[in-house]
Amino acid sequence: MERPDTLIALFMEEDGLLRQLLARCKPEDREVRGSGGTLSLKETLGHLAFWDSFAVRFFEEKLAGTDHSLPMDFEKQSREELKRLRKLPFDDVLASYQNSTRELIAFLQNRWQDLSPKQRLDFHVPLKHRRHHRLLLARALGGESPGPGPDARTAQA
Repeated sequence: MERPDTLIALFMEEDGLLRQLLARCKPEDREVRGSGGTLSLKETLGHLAFWDSFAVRFFEEKLAGTDHSLPMDFEKQSREELKRLRKLPFDDVLASYQNSTRELIAFLQNRWQDLSPKQRLDFHVPLKHRRHHRLLLARALGGESPGPGPDARTAQA
C-alpha cells in the first residue's frame, strides 16, 4: 500500500522553509503587510493554520460520513478568521500554526490508508497552498525564499 512519507516530507520541508523566514524576520516586522497587500508573517501563519485545520476536519468528516458541519462559504470563513487572528498575540498565532501542522502530519500518518486515491491527490492542495504563501511572504520580506522552492521532485508530489 502506498505510504504518505513523500507527502509528509514535503509538508515538513515547507514548514522548515517557513520557519527560516520566521527566523529572518525582525519581531517588529512580523505584523507588517508586504507591498500590494501581501499577508504579514503573522497573517500567513494564521491563514495556513486555518486552511490546514480545515483540511484535516474536512477529511475526517468525509471518512466518518458526517461532512455536513463544514462551512459552506469557505472564503468568508477565511476572511473572518484573518480578522480574528489580527487581534491575537503573535505567539498565539504561531502556536496555532504549529498545532495545525502537527495535526495535518498526524492525520496523514494515521489515516492515509483510509483515503481514496482521489482524496490522497487532494492533499496536494494544502501543500501547494503553503508553498504559494511561503513564496509570497519571502518576496514581501525583501528577499528570495530560502531553500530549493518548487522543483521537479515537488511537482511530482
